[in-house]
Formats: sequence, C-alpha cells, structure tokens
Amino acid sequence: MRTSINKNGSDASGLNLPPHGLQDSPRRTSIKGLGIFILICILGAGLLYIDQNTSPRPAWEWKPQPFDPPVQYAFIPEDPKCPSRPPDSTEEETKPPLIACNEWRLHANFKLGKGRHDIGVPFGVGCGGRRGGVSVSDDDCTSDIQLFDAASQVQLSDGKQRSGALRITRDGHRIAYLSKKYMQFVGWDLPTAQQKAISPRVDAQALEDLSSLEISPDGKFFAVSFAGTQPRLLVTEFATGRTTTLQGFCAILGISQGASRIAAQRTCSDPNEADTVTILKRDGTVISEWRGTDSIENLSPDGKSIVEIQTDFGDDGDEYLATRNALTEKLTKKLKLHLLSEPSDAVGHAWLTNDEYIVEAETPEPGGSFGYYRVNVKSGSSRRIRDLGLNPGSTVSLGSVLARD
Repeated sequence: MRTSINKNGSDASGLNLPPHGLQDSPRRTSIKGLGIFILICILGAGLLYIDQNTSPRPAWEWKPQPFDPPVQYAFIPEDPKCPSRPPDSTEEETKPPLIACNEWRLHANFKLGKGRHDIGVPFGVGCGGRRGGVSVSDDDCTSDIQLFDAASQVQLSDGKQRSGALRITRDGHRIAYLSKKYMQFVGWDLPTAQQKAISPRVDAQALEDLSSLEISPDGKFFAVSFAGTQPRLLVTEFATGRTTTLQGFCAILGISQGASRIAAQRTCSDPNEADTVTILKRDGTVISEWRGTDSIENLSPDGKSIVEIQTDFGDDGDEYLATRNALTEKLTKKLKLHLLSEPSDAVGHAWLTNDEYIVEAETPEPGGSFGYYRVNVKSGSSRRIRDLGLNPGSTVSLGSVLARD
C-alpha cells in the first residue's frame, strides 16, 4: 500500500513532492532563413515567459542525505519555544490539522572525520571534554540536530493540542514520526537516506484518533494505530513499503523482531473497562488474548514477555518490575526495584535486550529526573546508563543508548 518516496517528484502512495524542475524539448526543424529567425524569436519569448514565473519558491527545501552515526536518543528541550496553547486567531483560513511545533532534536555521537554526516539539516558539533563524568578524546563528538520535519505538537479541531510522537530503533539508524512536509507518518532509514510513508495523509479526525506509533526492534516493520469510531492498526514492511491494515485494534503495546508477534489492544476509550491484551501475528491472526491491567508496558523483542511497572501504594511505596508470559498471561517474575536510596518514581521506557528493560527514576517533584537505568528482568539488578544524563529533555525517545556506556 505504501511505497518509498520518489525523489523525482511523486510516488504511488499519493505523496505530493515538488518537481525538481521544468524540462523543455523543442522540436527540431529544417526551416531556413526567415523561418529560422521566427522560430528563434518564438523560443526566446517562451524561455523569457518561463523565467518570469512569479510563483513562490521555498527558500530552503529539506532533502535527506545519508547519515551514518546512530541516534542515541531524540528529545524535546526542557525550555521549548513552542507555546502550550495555540495563539488566538480570528482568521477563517486557520484550520486544523496544524503542525503547531517541530522541536524534536536528534542526539548523535560520532568520531570526527568518520562516516557520512550530511543529514541535509545544518547542525553544530561539540568534540572532546567530559561526558557522563568521563573524559573523552578530542575526536569524540556529539551533535543535537533539530529535525524541522518532525511534528512535536499538533493542534486539533477543538483547539486543543497533543504531542507528536517520534520513535527510534535500538540501533539508532531508523526513526518514525509525523512529517510536517507530507502530513503523514514516515519511516526513515538514516544511513541510506531512504524514506517511506507508513500511513496515508492524516486529517484533523485522524490526528484526533491517533493512538500509537512503534517500530520493531530490528527496524523492519513500522506501525501506527488509530482509535475512534474506526479503530485500526497499520503495519508497514519497510523493505517493500507494503502496508497491512488490521481492523479493530486501537493501540500498540509492542512489536517483536520481524513483527512475528504484535501486542495490541481492542479498547481504548472506556476507562472502566479492563484493557484486553491481544497477541497477534502481523497478518492479523490472533494467537492469544487475556485481560490486562493499566500497568502493562511493552512487549519484549523476542515477543515472549510483557513487562509491567507495579506500584505498592502502602506506606513504603515500593515499586516492582514484573514480567508475564505474553501468550499465557502467567506471571514469571516480580522484582522489587532498587534504583536509588532516595525516593523516586519508576517510569518504564523501552526494552534494551530480551533480558534488560530501561527504567527512568523520576523525582517526586514534577519535571525532574535521577537518570535512566538498565534493569535485568531476571535478577532485578540495575545499572545507571550514565551517558544519557540525568534529564536530557522534557520528552525523550531512546535509540542507541549504549553508544558510549
């Protein structure tokens, strides 16, 4: 259903890309003398007419270029310039869908002079110094690259705003987001500069219904889900660009390697109804279904386990990391979290491997963080991922987090 974006100006999926230029093929003629003179005049007038085309042209048009360094994480700054509320407007033409803000930044690490870094977006580079409490060499560099095409906030039809998700594969080489340029979700392979559509163009209603955005750990499959009156899950194979639409599923709880298993939900709107966890194949075949809880987090890369962050609301306020068999719902482990000696709130982020899950220790006060930890789901041992920093942004999406760990 989806195809790769054609850099010559269009593709079969309906992306309207601007043409690279006009081409003229004047007929050759054997007219001599006056006829040749008249022909030259006509052609000259035609070229002059083309040159006087006053249609506006963009001052700068972004075109992806190959980018080899893995993205360690993406973030929205702690002090975003994006307003929390849309500006008042009485202009009738101001209608949603509207990309209100595009403040996503990609944080990448690389060695100076190694690999291709021309991502097609201007960015600064910082090399040497100390990072994560460790001295690094002068050719050890980092960059924070603002991705102008990625929506970080979207205005809805009722005047409200919602955040725009961005996802990264664990190797840091593929990302997915809502494109401001095309008004649809795209997947992007950074080293090859290849982009593909993973959804149709979205309108105001689709943005209202948007529920989840995910990528399989190996980057082979991308998924977008929508709730609302027509819940559906779109699964796109990146290699072929083909999309499968699975009706009746409104949210994604995770995708395994190769999308051999997908954890999804059928109900997303009724807070009084227990969430049903459905494990299915990528063709829509249901292989297991069971009643879940509101603490369900993500499906493991091998598709065998689902992780939960459970909180004991007693006097001690203990928190636990629990895993369940994805097919049987059976509790396999329940481990008390020991992230810090001081009080903190555990927030799950993503699987690092089949044996480790990344948990953030948030401060009791809103907006703070004590850092990110890799927790072994079999033993409960934890270790801080120091190179991520304590609080890299107001919103963070993790990629190749162990770039220097």
